[in-house]
Amino acid sequence: MTPGEPAAVLAAYDGSPAAQAALRAVGALMGDAGVTVLTVHRAPFGLDRLRGDGRDAAEQLARGVMDDVRATAEEGARLAAEAGLRADPVVVDARGRIASAITASAREHGADLIAMGTRGRGGFARSLLGSTASSVLHHAERPVLVVPDGAGELSGPAVVAYDGSEEARAAIAAVGRLLAGRPVVVVHAWESTIRHTLSGKALGAAPVADVREITGELEEMFAEGAQRMVDEGVALAGEAGLDATGDPYESGSGAWRAIAAAARAQGAAVLVVGSHGHGRAGSVLLGSVSSGLVHNAEVPTLVVPAGGDAGT
Repeated sequence: MTPGEPAAVLAAYDGSPAAQAALRAVGALMGDAGVTVLTVHRAPFGLDRLRGDGRDAAEQLARGVMDDVRATAEEGARLAAEAGLRADPVVVDARGRIASAITASAREHGADLIAMGTRGRGGFARSLLGSTASSVLHHAERPVLVVPDGAGELSGPAVVAYDGSEEARAAIAAVGRLLAGRPVVVVHAWESTIRHTLSGKALGAAPVADVREITGELEEMFAEGAQRMVDEGVALAGEAGLDATGDPYESGSGAWRAIAAAARAQGAAVLVVGSHGHGRAGSVLLGSVSSGLVHNAEVPTLVVPAGGDAGT
């Protein structure tokens, strides 16, 4: 994918409200994208073992199912077009796992991004991430946009989680390729060991002035380190052609919760997080932060594997 070129998106579509939400999200986030709307068909098991009238009836049933599958893909293409996207419907037979058919189709069509929906239960409740979505996330060679049903209005910034890692750098680069023109907020989650550990609290409350002074200096050092991390991420975003600002978020509730809270506070349209990768054919190892964000998503979450380049 070259700078300025519209993104190529593979959108998995099964007619569900979550899949519809994914198409609307792609339209809101990447309105000039070209979308391959993919519907996966699984042939009835054991059809080749039937004989006589039973086989004829089964083949008629299979043709009817295939007609429904094609109609579903065409419906998805119409919805994508209504969202301002250039869309083509595609149907593939899944000889094995559906997730494998999705990732293989993404390679075949040169997709820069895979988009798919997940069922949610509103608010900050846990999304019901299905086995297909989980498998795609764990084996993707390119970014995956996971959209919860009911994600809502998507006019806000892209909030990018940044910790200085290769994965976080890949996430910023992906935003530069895929979401150019959208404002970016770089966030870094950190936790004060003074305020959120028993030993730290004890030191901070110590009556000795020198001890309290040391703990205050440590707190200041941690805060300054978090700010430097944010500044580094903002600089990288600027190099990627993005209009970026940054904020460190301190929380004792864990990194992914702090990042999710930051996304809420910023009115994020999409949350972007990096994930470990092992090259083109390897699996993505979702860490605790990326996994927590995806499984509890309130807004679309773009998961970017460090070892997978969009469109390659």
